[in-house]
Order: sequence, then C-alpha cells, then structure tokens
Amino acid sequence: MAILDFFKRRGAGRRRAAPERDTSAYPLFNQVGLGPINQKRAAFKPTPRNLRAFSRTPYARRAINALKNPIKLLDWEIRPVKGIDVNPELQRQIDLLTGCLRNPNNDDSFHSLIEQVIEDICCGAGAIEQRLGGDPIRPLWMWPVDGLSIQLFPAWTGDPNEARYQQTIGYNAAYTAGKSILLRSDELIYLKPNPSTASPFGLGPLEVAFQSISRILGVGEFAGNVASNARPSIAIDIGDSASAETLAAFRNYWRHEVEGQGQMPIFGSQSSGEKGRGYSVLKLFPDGDNALFLKWQEFLKSEIAIAFDLSPQNLGVERDVNRNTAEVGEDRDWVSAIKPMAHMIAAYLTRETVQGLMGFSQLEFAWLGLDREDEMQAANVYATLYASNAITPNEHRALNGMAPSLSPFADMLLIEANAQVAQEAANQAAQQAERANSRALGN
Repeated sequence: MAILDFFKRRGAGRRRAAPERDTSAYPLFNQVGLGPINQKRAAFKPTPRNLRAFSRTPYARRAINALKNPIKLLDWEIRPVKGIDVNPELQRQIDLLTGCLRNPNNDDSFHSLIEQVIEDICCGAGAIEQRLGGDPIRPLWMWPVDGLSIQLFPAWTGDPNEARYQQTIGYNAAYTAGKSILLRSDELIYLKPNPSTASPFGLGPLEVAFQSISRILGVGEFAGNVASNARPSIAIDIGDSASAETLAAFRNYWRHEVEGQGQMPIFGSQSSGEKGRGYSVLKLFPDGDNALFLKWQEFLKSEIAIAFDLSPQNLGVERDVNRNTAEVGEDRDWVSAIKPMAHMIAAYLTRETVQGLMGFSQLEFAWLGLDREDEMQAANVYATLYASNAITPNEHRALNGMAPSLSPFADMLLIEANAQVAQEAANQAAQQAERANSRALGN
C-alpha cells in the first residue's frame, strides 16, 4: 500500500502519452494587449489593497464572519473514502495526518489556519503552503499564505516540476517588479471561489460586493456628517425690502436669541419697487431620516448580503423578520453559503494534501456536523420507516452516532416486535388460565 501511494504521489500512474487539448485555456487573457499567454508570464489579480481595506469595514466584516465563524467551529476528521474499511495501516495514516493537521506549524492550530484561509477566500483567493519534513512523526507542515499576493501561470502544462504559482512581495502585481517566489503545484494549495473558464482566478464575494460597499461607505460618511453637524434643512428669506443693516440685525438676532448654536442661512435683497416681497422659508434638502438616506443604506446592505449568499438579516436588515422567517433564512444561509464553502475547503484539502502531497489515496478530509437536519422532520422520517418495517431502532441509532440500545426489541422490525409482544401476551394468558384451572381442580 505504501509503495503504491509513493508512485501515485510521484505521478507514475499518469499515461505516458497524455493527449493534448485543442482548445485554449482562458481565451479572454489573449485580449488584454499582452499577447498570448505563456508559462513565462504570470497573471495577476488587481485591487488587492482595496479588497483588504473593504474587508475591514463593518458590513463586509459582518458578512465575512457570518461565513467564517460557523465553519471554523466545526469538528473534522480524516476518514476512509466511501467503500473502504479501516485496517491497521489506514488507521496509522489517519492518526498521523490528524496529528499534523491539528498543529500545522509552530504558530497555528488548524482552527487559526482555516480562519485565515476563509478570510482570504472571501477576498478572492485562499492559499496554503504545504511541505514535507524529515520527521516521520510529523512529516506534514502547512502555513497560511496571503492569497492576494499569489500570481498564476495560466499556461501551466501540468508538469509537477514546473512552477505553477508565484508570490510577489508587496503586491507588485503589474509586472512583478519586486521580489518573487516560484512555487510548484504540490507546494501551494490555491483555493478559488466561483471558478470559471474565463479566468484562472476565482471570484470572491467581497469582489462581487465591491461597488455596493463603496457606495455604502460614501452614503454613510455623508449621513454621519449630516447627523453630527445637525445642519438646518431650511433657509429664511426676509424679503427684498430689507436693507443691509436690517439683514445684519436680523441675522444677529436669530443666531443669538433664537438659533443659539446653528448656522441657518439668512439672506435678502432690497428692491426699488414700492411693494416688496414678504418673509418666506425655503426648503434646502430633506430632513429627518430622509436626509440620512436610511432606506438607500438598507438597500445597499441587502446587496452586500446577496453578494455573500446571505440573508439581509445577517447585516442588520430586520424589517418584516419574525421567528419563522428568521429560521428559514438561517437554514437557507447554511445551505447556500456555509455548506458550499466548507465542501470546497474539504475538497481542496483532500485532493491537494491528503491524496496529493501525502499520497494517502484511500483517505479524505471531512467536516462533522455539516449536514444539519431538521430534527422534527428526521423523527417523522424514522417513524415512517419504522412503521413500514424498513429499519430497526438500533439501525437508526447507529446512523445518528448513538450507542446501541440494550432493549430486546431494539434489533427487531416493528412487525417482529409486535409479534413478540403478542406471543408473550398469549403465553401469559395461557399461564393464567392454567393456574386458574389448577385452583379449580384443587377445590
């Protein structure tokens, strides 16, 4: 088993004459004015600094945490793939890999490692460097890497000895002007959300919400200035018959005797006509909640939540929210946002680390408790199956990770249990009748 895994890891299982593809990988990259893609030119992802800055704003941070916190709290395990039974060698591999993942390096636990990776995935790409060490007790080492500093070679041929990634220092994205580090495919796990055939990069939810976050920052700053300065929303026109002295006297009176602290616009003009205009009040802009654009901010928060596949209630939009809608929204968030990201991470760790770098082809990484069930619905399903004589109580307990019951009926179908109960009742009735006959004969 170990020899087979060794040759699989070294690529010995690949066909000698692998066919070449006729289509072009990422054809849109040929239209950016830099000529056709080639292995010597790395592709970069723009605006990493803006994405990092936006990830620190309140609503983006709340959306990221709504994805990150449930996943990082999940338990996990290394287990055999479906159809493979555990044997002593597989158990040794499981224990070895579990110990390595629990302490991937000298600074991180698996909890802190995966938390940083999910943060970067939301910004567009997550990355983990992985290496094999010389210690047989701890052969695997892993470190989180800034995914936005990673550039890709779109024309990578699949050669394991050929560089597939390149890290640039200081976000020198345009032409890799600074220091760069070349990395092979087996040295880096590059996790990209929402992959497509148009680009070698993924599309993170923060990139989707880029414009919405920019707008909410702008309107939030404006609303803060309006609320903090408390500017009046009206102006007073004292008419065209007021002289400059009258206007100055009125303004002085209003500021000191009426307004006190504010700066209300007051203006007027003097007319040569006999009859001038009277006093009037001019509306400058909306006041109250309308002046703060609260409905527009609420709409932008809903846009940000949609970009992260979350319910608006996660970002504080709680209009028309009750217990039923909140529970439905929570379940929808788990299915549409949290589970897909968790499955993506598990698939990358299985392919790149467990089966790729380590060569443990019969094992996989899996989250525990990810497939949540409606307990009432599960109970109804079990009741239906048990009533249909399709499952025993102990089989149901085993599916739910519970210890078997010691009841004599726990390994019986319902029809068998009913027959057993009926037989025992008949036996008891026969015994009672026999005792009654004995007493009658004795008398």
